[in-house]
Amino acid sequence: MTTTMTFSAATARDDASSLRTRRHHLRRTTLNNNNTKPSSSSSSSSSRRRRRRRRRTIIITRSFFNNNNNNNKKEEEEEDSGDFITNLVGKLFPGMLDDPEPAGLKRMTREEWPDQWPANCEEFLEPMSDIDDTRELRLVRRVLKQTQMESKRLGIAYDAETHGWSGSSFHTQLDGQGCGLLIAETTDGVVFGGYNPKGWVGYGEWADAISAFLFVYARGTKENPTKCAKIGGSGMAIIDEAGKSPQWGPDGLKIQLESKMAASRLGTYYGNDSDPDVSTSLFGTVGGGRGSSKSTTVRLKSLRVYVKLEDSELEKNYKPNALQFQEGELEKLREND
Repeated sequence: MTTTMTFSAATARDDASSLRTRRHHLRRTTLNNNNTKPSSSSSSSSSRRRRRRRRRTIIITRSFFNNNNNNNKKEEEEEDSGDFITNLVGKLFPGMLDDPEPAGLKRMTREEWPDQWPANCEEFLEPMSDIDDTRELRLVRRVLKQTQMESKRLGIAYDAETHGWSGSSFHTQLDGQGCGLLIAETTDGVVFGGYNPKGWVGYGEWADAISAFLFVYARGTKENPTKCAKIGGSGMAIIDEAGKSPQWGPDGLKIQLESKMAASRLGTYYGNDSDPDVSTSLFGTVGGGRGSSKSTTVRLKSLRVYVKLEDSELEKNYKPNALQFQEGELEKLREND
């Protein structure tokens, strides 16, 4: 019993000594940590340096991305041709458009094939002083920017007063003549018309033509006309019915030669949002605007159609493909007309 008591007392002394040692060690560790802790001024200086480094990194990163974005915008502007298909091909096949004849296929250009693009409603031509020798020819020439007829000598193929106010006379004079521009005047002085890049053949065709357009001059002025381009795609641009009067779209411009009347409704097949006077009709919706009529129907005083008197070198050397009329075939079909 005595031995056990002695052992327990010794163990207690050892435990007390160990506890004092641990407390002493902990106190020394705390003092050391306090001695090595940086001063408040040193900590503040270090914090400022870290903030400056982060700020410089952010500025450099922003500058890098801004430069990249600006370069990308410039490249996109330079690569934008104004034509969706051309832009798409350029993105899908980089470098292909650098070759004017990729894989031996020559691309169409706006200058050589102007009627493959939508009508240019913003630019107008100056009359050609050596050949545009009448007031009406000068009015016609102004609207022909970016068309097959732009720089060609023109002549009258159909004059309603001379050849007759009828659909049959119209087609007798114009079928097979190629592209043409109709110009008419109402009884109250409004000059208007339309461009047909396909021309008339009288086979009952509702032709596609993205470059077709309508135009109207302000009454009594010499300012540039308002042009109304084909909208909603190229479909049903020209309605070419045998023996019928000319028509641009189902409702864009309908001529009734026999009754000397014309009607127009814009916004579905033809339109120009930049001029409120022709927002709903080629002839205007209020008096004193581009037109003088308060309705969409007007009475005609005169009507003529101009065609080219010469072909370009490109047209002279053109060879039709397998799906087109070959040389002489159309003339043979029309022998008995």
